[in-house]
Amino acid sequence: MDENQRLTELQQTRLADESNTAKTPAGQIKETLSFGKKVSEHWLILGVAAFFDLLALIPFVSVFFNFCFGGILFFYFGSKRKPGESELQKIFLPILGGSIFDSFLSILPVNIAVTLYRIAFS
Repeated sequence: MDENQRLTELQQTRLADESNTAKTPAGQIKETLSFGKKVSEHWLILGVAAFFDLLALIPFVSVFFNFCFGGILFFYFGSKRKPGESELQKIFLPILGGSIFDSFLSILPVNIAVTLYRIAFS
């Protein structure tokens, strides 16, 4: 019984150490810097963004495809937004700015860039 008691105490101290590490500033920085992990969670929407960027290679039609993808991105991330945050700043303004440049140079990957921007600030 004494050994079982030691094992449970050891397990409790390990769990306490792991929770304290996540609460320290270094642990929080490590969590926020895992951009690759965030991107890998949203691989499906990045694939859709690449598809819409291919469709947006057509000049003057690219603006339409960019705004269609902006709507898809809004529905994808809309349910995940935090109270007090504006999807206008995180989705529609970058789509608008990218579409302005994309109307002149339709080779820009605007949809992928906006998706990565939105993932970075989620």
